[in-house]
Amino acid sequence: MHPDLDTLKNELPPYLESRGIVVFHGESRLSEHGNVVMWDVERRPDFREFIECSQRLGVKLVVLHSREFEQQNIDDVSEELADCEMPQPERREMERRLKKLAPYTGFTSQIEISFDYEDKIYMYEARSEFMNELLSIMNDIDLWLPPGTEGEEEDPMGGGYFSRN
Repeated sequence: MHPDLDTLKNELPPYLESRGIVVFHGESRLSEHGNVVMWDVERRPDFREFIECSQRLGVKLVVLHSREFEQQNIDDVSEELADCEMPQPERREMERRLKKLAPYTGFTSQIEISFDYEDKIYMYEARSEFMNELLSIMNDIDLWLPPGTEGEEEDPMGGGYFSRN
């Protein structure tokens, strides 16, 4: 995981262009389930390895997508929390965790670099620690949702491209 996604977001386009790669600033491609092959960022966190791999395959174009963390992300998860059947002590803990995320609004929470090769999308995804915390809270809330409502909640990231993976 890259520690400062805002810096990475600014450094990526010139880096890619210096390597002869065309940058297409596109939407998230995570919604293309079954067609996306994810880079192992846990074992190989350096995006340069991913770019080198794409170049060895002859790729000349990558899709770059970044997402800012917004107050609406927190608000949407807060609404989901209000709808769940969680005991009060756990609910207060979730509210506390959500409140701690507010200072991160406006910062880059996710970056995706992807390219197409032989009918597959290959993707490098970096998420901030605060985005991982939001995802953890969402997973915890899901455990307390009434039966039949899990997964039906609004997309807290907007645009229908959110993935909890």
